[in-house]
Amino acid sequence: MVSLPSFAKTATARILISTLVIAAAFVAGLALAFSFPAQSSQTSDSAKTAVNGLSISPAPGPRSTVHALGRLEPASRILELAPESGNEGATVAELLVQEGDNVRAGTVLAVFDNVIRRQASLAEAQARLDVAIARLEQVRSGAKAGDIAAQKALLALALQQSSVAQKELNRAIELHERKALSAEELDSRQWALDRLKIEQLRAQGSLDSLQEVRETDVRVAAMEVDASRAAVKVAEADLRSSSLRAPVDGRILRIHTRVGERLDQDGIIEMGDVDHMHAVAEVFEADVALVSIGMTVDVLLDGSGEQLSGAVVDVGHLVARKIVLTNDPVSDTDARVVEVRVALDAASIAKVARLSNARVEAFIRLNSQHPTSNLQHTTSTN
Repeated sequence: MVSLPSFAKTATARILISTLVIAAAFVAGLALAFSFPAQSSQTSDSAKTAVNGLSISPAPGPRSTVHALGRLEPASRILELAPESGNEGATVAELLVQEGDNVRAGTVLAVFDNVIRRQASLAEAQARLDVAIARLEQVRSGAKAGDIAAQKALLALALQQSSVAQKELNRAIELHERKALSAEELDSRQWALDRLKIEQLRAQGSLDSLQEVRETDVRVAAMEVDASRAAVKVAEADLRSSSLRAPVDGRILRIHTRVGERLDQDGIIEMGDVDHMHAVAEVFEADVALVSIGMTVDVLLDGSGEQLSGAVVDVGHLVARKIVLTNDPVSDTDARVVEVRVALDAASIAKVARLSNARVEAFIRLNSQHPTSNLQHTTSTN
């Protein structure tokens, strides 16, 4: 056997290796070419599914509840009672209630130290009114009967004197015609008659003046009466403002100002109608459209875990920052919420009458209506 030279063996090996590499590349290219249309089709179908995902993906199930944190408060709200204007600088002279007392609307709760001065002012105004009324009656009735009678007597005397003087003048004229009386005596008798007639006219005028009631005088006196009545009303209003009264039926929750302390703008007493309690749920603004009046609400008292029940009676009209916060330090404290008021049923009210401002969790059932006949509703205004 003839052996090949070493360089021939090397060249043959290189050719063989190159051929194998080219064949492998060709086979791989064919495989890739056949598999690309299938992958392309799958990729297209996958892309189509992603683009149209919103329309062909199965829809999530409808929500059944809306959860919100909240607080308890009387249906009347917690009222911070403050003194009426005009009591600046006054102090509490008498406190007539204690915390926990139940009071009726109009009950006097506290009396201020300016009440004595205002009682005196009212008495003075009433006395001035009485004087004005008496003066009006005096003007309407005219002069006193005694003055009128005296003036009538003076008029009668003047008439009688004039009559006598007229007779004397007539006799003097006859005597003068018979030349038995001088002209000077006749003139004297005439002057005496004229003087008495003037006195008669004066007496008649005085009598008419006494008997006359002028409308102008009556109007002036009547206006004085009206002004005095207005002064009495002002004094009465000032006296009423010297005390603090309950605006509604309810319970005294807290007393801020005690006897001897000066009044300020923070209020004197907090009270509320605890016979009608509400849970105020702070519902996120994105969820409030799901809530409607009459929906059943399960309320969980945060402190004790007590379960309460009620129904939505009012959905607020103002978006604001949440007030009731969780214990989670990373919770959204700036969340925007709408207050939803839940009227508690009678059984629940008995459990929470002393828990105003307690924190609660509310679970509003979106597909359930509460049997409202068991609720104690209130029509308090926001």
